[in-house]
Amino acid sequence: MISVLIASYNISVVNLIEELQLQLNKANVIFEIICLDDASNSEKNIENNKINKLPFCSFEILKNNIGRSAIRNLLATKASYDWLLFLDADVLPTSPKFISNYIKEIENNHYSVFLGGIKYRDFDDKNLLRWRFGKRSEEVSVSIRNQDSYKYFFTANFLIEKDFFNGIKFNEEIVDYGYEDLLFSKEIEKNKVKIKHIENEVFHLGIDENIDFIKKTKKAISNLNFLISKKLIEKQDTNLSQLYFKLKPYGVLSVLSVFSSFFENVANKSSSVTFYNLFRITYLHQVIKNSQ
Repeated sequence: MISVLIASYNISVVNLIEELQLQLNKANVIFEIICLDDASNSEKNIENNKINKLPFCSFEILKNNIGRSAIRNLLATKASYDWLLFLDADVLPTSPKFISNYIKEIENNHYSVFLGGIKYRDFDDKNLLRWRFGKRSEEVSVSIRNQDSYKYFFTANFLIEKDFFNGIKFNEEIVDYGYEDLLFSKEIEKNKVKIKHIENEVFHLGIDENIDFIKKTKKAISNLNFLISKKLIEKQDTNLSQLYFKLKPYGVLSVLSVFSSFFENVANKSSSVTFYNLFRITYLHQVIKNSQ
């Protein structure tokens, strides 16, 4: 009935898969859990190989790194069942009813796509930029998410009908990090298929240190510029690019971009979301300018 699909890279997924298997067994449904590691060559895969001893679960290490979009498509080709539950490897269900909540939606609603949402645990060290940004931008109530269902699409936790997924898939032109969830959401919208957001969140556990988060941000912004230049997304499709093109005619970004490294350093040292956002928009300006 349901195939749980997890792409991993240099991370232990044993706890996640054990929890999922426990819930799936309690829900008394036919299932499989498939996890693929994207050629990380990580020592953590020694532990991950234990997954192959769990009933209806499999773990495999790819020989070559194929990227975030292609690995999700590959997972779908290996799936046996009609519903695909995609989860990031660094999450954990917030509720022991996580699986049963999704099963109820399948049985009671005529949707092809369900989004469970993301939460962040409260912990003592709140001085991590990634945690602060995620709490503000990604931990969104189900009522707000359903007001703009395509905008709040996150690939960390979603359920989709296999037949519909096979008709759109992830765009494998997108190899680098960033905005593949947006591109996939736009494909859903183009097909005029509605997304139902539900209160069925996962905790995002993989909180990057500030310097690593900023490095990923730079990759994502470069990818954003690529997607806009290739007309795969529109300028107004992200808050960042929409603001950039509003401000561009006034020349303010040319002035602010001089301070881009300063904004980056302050964001890194202080975990300030304000300075992080100033860094993002000035870095986007530099990327676009250098690509012209």
